Amino acid sequence: MKKIKKINVLHLFEMAAGPSIQTYFYKKFGYGESWVLSKNRKHSVVDYYEIIEKFPKIRDVIINALRRCDDSVDIVFIHGSEFAVPIFKIFTKKKVILQYHGSDINMKSRSKNPFRIICRSMSDAIIYNQKSHLKNIITIGHVKKEYHPNAVDTDLFKPSNVIKNGCVGLVSDNLNREDTLKTLKNFENITIIDKNENEISYENMPEFLNQYDTFIDYKKTNFGMELTALSRTALEALACGCKVYHNNQIIDELPNEHKPEIVIKKLYLLFDSILEGRD
Repeated sequence: MKKIKKINVLHLFEMAAGPSIQTYFYKKFGYGESWVLSKNRKHSVVDYYEIIEKFPKIRDVIINALRRCDDSVDIVFIHGSEFAVPIFKIFTKKKVILQYHGSDINMKSRSKNPFRIICRSMSDAIIYNQKSHLKNIITIGHVKKEYHPNAVDTDLFKPSNVIKNGCVGLVSDNLNREDTLKTLKNFENITIIDKNENEISYENMPEFLNQYDTFIDYKKTNFGMELTALSRTALEALACGCKVYHNNQIIDELPNEHKPEIVIKKLYLLFDSILEGRD
């Protein structure tokens, strides 16, 4: 069996637990070392993995990351924060990849901001986890852009031998509460969980999801955008063997593109192509 070339990655800024899950599986599959540096804040998913090195302020993240960029780091992987791209391109001479996760590119004020456009255009590659993001990723000149779906932790989220009944939907302040509640109440035999009143820990989420036959996935932002991609919780429900009602259709299995072995291999191949200068 051919031995793969190790590529070591330094992630900056936690976004929706993406860097933590990427790092967990990247190291598990043996592609190389991976680290995450970010601002200190509580997040149930992030705290579950215990991977992130946390710092009080964003500038502390930048300073410590610059110090870490020695020969052991091959790729600097920045999540959401375009402003950091020129800093690391200029001062470290490393290859820099920028990833968008949602609100960091969906809002016009961010997508079309001239300063942000200049910063993101200095990336060696830009990846995005929803196909609808592409139209908002405005750059100057040619920048490699690739669609990379979110990985689901299939080590944690998997079916259990319990009888599944009814359906469930979640409400939180992250999305339009009024519109979400109105939509969820149209379903029979539904349990509606208000995440503000009943927060379910990440490690307990598989047990919770395994109780239900169907997860209702409806997402409309507070700025009026209805999100068409499957939510992370919907993907986790599919991994647990639940069905998901999404955009007026039923999905009954986790799409292959969200399986960690597929997601992480695709990331590794991108890193390798950037380092080797292949477009």
